[in-house]
Amino acid sequence: MKSNLFKISLSLLLLTVASFSFSQKEADIKFEKLKQTFKKVEEGHQVTLNYIFTYSGTIPLTFLPPEVDCSCTSVILPKDKIEPNTTDTILVKFDTKDKIGYQDRDIEIQFVSDAMDSRTIKKTITLKGIVKATKESKAKYKETH
Repeated sequence: MKSNLFKISLSLLLLTVASFSFSQKEADIKFEKLKQTFKKVEEGHQVTLNYIFTYSGTIPLTFLPPEVDCSCTSVILPKDKIEPNTTDTILVKFDTKDKIGYQDRDIEIQFVSDAMDSRTIKKTITLKGIVKATKESKAKYKETH
């Protein structure tokens, strides 16, 4: 009886310790800047921004496909797993073709690990800026209005 009680107690202790060691938190991923503003650009330019982050967790993570506001925004994620205690970069490209005026785009990034039982860590990165209309766009606008 004492042997079984000891085994059960030991199993519960190990399970508790394992659950703490595998629980990654949102705070384990820190971005240098979650929001970035680009300078005023003329319509048709491609804006490229780097979002640098550091991961201080204990188990490797992978990315789920990012969620973007529109097809004008593309996200290039690191190809490999994110190892503990590393710094990496997410590259965001914003195509300003047919985008005029103030722009504000959110990109949801999700991190996951096999040890997290399909739970995700979500971070939202944002880009903002102003796109200046070309002469051609201004002329088209005057024709239709």
